[in-house]
Amino acid sequence: MKLGITMPTRTVELRRVGQYAKWAEEAGLDSAWDWELYRNPFTMLTMAALETDRVMLGTGLSVAGSRSPFEMANVAADIDDLSNGRMLLGIGSGVTEFLGAFHCNPNNKPLTRMTEYIECLRLSWQYLSNGDTPSFEGEFYQFVSPPFNPWGLRHLERESIPIYLGAIGPKMLQLVGRKADGWIGYLGTPSYVADHVRPLISQAADDAGRGIGDIDLMLELICSVHPDRDVAVGRARRHVGFYVSHPSSDPIVEFAGLSDEVNELRMRMMTEGLSAFENCSDKLIETFSLTGTPDEVAARLSDWEGIVDHLVLHTPYVPPFTAQDSEDSYRQICAALSR
Repeated sequence: MKLGITMPTRTVELRRVGQYAKWAEEAGLDSAWDWELYRNPFTMLTMAALETDRVMLGTGLSVAGSRSPFEMANVAADIDDLSNGRMLLGIGSGVTEFLGAFHCNPNNKPLTRMTEYIECLRLSWQYLSNGDTPSFEGEFYQFVSPPFNPWGLRHLERESIPIYLGAIGPKMLQLVGRKADGWIGYLGTPSYVADHVRPLISQAADDAGRGIGDIDLMLELICSVHPDRDVAVGRARRHVGFYVSHPSSDPIVEFAGLSDEVNELRMRMMTEGLSAFENCSDKLIETFSLTGTPDEVAARLSDWEGIVDHLVLHTPYVPPFTAQDSEDSYRQICAALSR
């Protein structure tokens, strides 16, 4: 099982992102990932690529709805070039309320959009590589080679970059099986992945003439580790509470039978704001995170062997975490799980 980490980039100074990636590499981790909120994930991976030599670099994830497929293909190729072939392109539909508010994108028919988007991404790389590309005409996206291109083509480090798709719902998970190189999940439990996620992806992959072995199953799992167990648990309460309270987490929470506890958190949030997450229960923490002392967290990694191919430790970063809080959480993970 590969082991990675997410870089806590919400509040950190941008110039420190390269150092974060270097720490992950020095710890012997397989991958370092960023994610998109207000900062551009590719800008951050540029700095990470220039500071590292070995660790794989991924967007976990970048928002498809705010970029054309050709733009996404080019910027991913830039990072792949800078890193000598270490780019992992994680994409997702994006948070619906942000797409509408910030990007004027209603995100209707997300399955159709994402299916076409992946098709156009690969056609873009094919065109940039050799100029020989069939046309594609979809409902939302198209790809047509220009009749004349005086600029020629461009160098690609690899002819195609692995595409990881963020997916929760069954139809999007089936799309992973049909078209993606990897799956990005979050929260999750071993039983949820084994009994719900893997069967959907596996069946779709088989139907498409592939196999689940062709797909890197990657899960971002909240990790809070500290020599002082109380510090680790206190950080986990805030992060797990924040994540489980968002409606997109409902299918995962329901599968675990913890909807009542999450609904109680939501009710408290209405009157207490973010401080409500201080009341996130021990059961929620135990179910949806790796939390505890270094020895406790290291021992629980074995729960995921054979369940996912790639476990990415998700560093606490949500409000009200400061940059210093998140950096310490990140460094504690690197130290505790160094290979």
